[in-house]
Amino acid sequence: MSKKLAARRALGTTLAVIVAVSLAACGSSGSSSSSAPSGAGEAASGGVYNLPLQAPQGAIDPFTVADYNSMFIVGLANAQLVNKDPKGKLVGQLASSWTSSKDGLSWTFELRPGAEFSDGKPVTPADVVWTFDQILAPKSTSPAASSFTGTLKSVAAASSGKAVVFTLAKPYSDFPYLLTGANTWILPANTSAEDWIEHPVGAGEFTIEKYTPGQGVTYKKNPHYWDASAIRLDGIEAKFFSDQQSQQLAFQSGEVDQLANTPESQIGSTQHRVDTSGWEKFDGLVFDVTKAPFDDVKVRQAIAWSLDREQIATSVYQNDAAVANDVATFPDYAVQPQGLTQREPDVDQAKQLLAGLSTPIKFTITTYTSEQNLAQAIQQQLDATGLFKVSLDVQSSGSYYASGDNSPWLSAPVTITDWADRLPSQLASLLYAKDSSWNASKYANPQLEGLVNQYDSTTDASARQDLADQIAQIEWNDVPVVITAFAKNVLLLSPKVKGDFANGQNFDGGFDFRGISVSH
Repeated sequence: MSKKLAARRALGTTLAVIVAVSLAACGSSGSSSSSAPSGAGEAASGGVYNLPLQAPQGAIDPFTVADYNSMFIVGLANAQLVNKDPKGKLVGQLASSWTSSKDGLSWTFELRPGAEFSDGKPVTPADVVWTFDQILAPKSTSPAASSFTGTLKSVAAASSGKAVVFTLAKPYSDFPYLLTGANTWILPANTSAEDWIEHPVGAGEFTIEKYTPGQGVTYKKNPHYWDASAIRLDGIEAKFFSDQQSQQLAFQSGEVDQLANTPESQIGSTQHRVDTSGWEKFDGLVFDVTKAPFDDVKVRQAIAWSLDREQIATSVYQNDAAVANDVATFPDYAVQPQGLTQREPDVDQAKQLLAGLSTPIKFTITTYTSEQNLAQAIQQQLDATGLFKVSLDVQSSGSYYASGDNSPWLSAPVTITDWADRLPSQLASLLYAKDSSWNASKYANPQLEGLVNQYDSTTDASARQDLADQIAQIEWNDVPVVITAFAKNVLLLSPKVKGDFANGQNFDGGFDFRGISVSH
């Protein structure tokens, strides 16, 4: 392990301790305080931020958008009740405070006084109730629904004041964190979500002035945003690009103001500065466990033992990552699994698992352009063992995340998909739950689901650690998804950009542009 990577692991441990304190503080209540982004005080007012995105395909429905670019489009114009900061602490958005009942079966969220939608109408408990009624509806196709299945019974306005009560089926000490997930933006009651992009009313930092399919989105500052005084930008011009390379060229020419520091971002000596905060994602190698040969756990384990994770963290993620161990627990979460053997490249172990194999196992990894470097690294490492022969099917983001039952990311036998920082149990409900619409592996394990349910209902620290260890052991052993590394939020910014991003640019951080300005 490199010294730099060891240091990042140490950082992950430190963050976990910090989050443990944060969870303890927020277990029964929360506050609206949100620290100003670093450097915000020095940022000059005004300017239009040129934002590169890949063109989304399909409807931009706030309840159902699945790909990052569509989420970004929606998230800039909408707001959630709460968000997360880079250290995993909850901060208020449309909610100013939240408290748990003594029995843990309900959470009450006080709405922020003066919070308004972009049309000037107040954000009311009725809007929150309607929003979650849509998410929880029997015929809901929202990916957020699986996060609340078996946990959230109902949402209702409090008997007085501007509060909303979430009634749970069981105690859930981490419940407020579920409200930071994708597709949980609060919309005005009776919004037609299917054509929201044509009539985009939201409570976010910006308003959509114009949406042109295939070209981009024009945003203006939302004067009704609850923290409008912290928004220095006059607007955002989101421009659609077909791939990462075209975004890179636009960044080098000064056409856009940022570039995600992906493996493809080799920009040489181009002037820029780096903005790093929090954990962004992991890129999961997902197997459809209902299809041969991946219905054999030994095949999945052999692949997991064949990968050099430290090399991937170094070469693919340019050391801006921590080595992972096939367990969906980000380094910023309070309870870190213990007792697992860290997987390292072990071809002998892989050969033992595939005893009797006469010819290499051939399969195709389907993914999209932003994951191409990781896919190539995995292909090279697996091919080098002589046990596998891997081919790649690299698609555009729009094609890969296309809507419908046959969307490649949900239907191909082997895929690489990125997953943003969420609670471990939330990730389990999306990745591994039988009824999850995002369960591309088709994996289901009643024992795992039972342990996750117990974990969510438990407040005792020792019991939670024991359950976390058991959950991790199952994920590690059954390995429906190989997780090689956790990537940090890293943005390359034009020198014209002033201020630092509070929490990268993720949905759980609210796509937060407060304190940012540009000097074009």
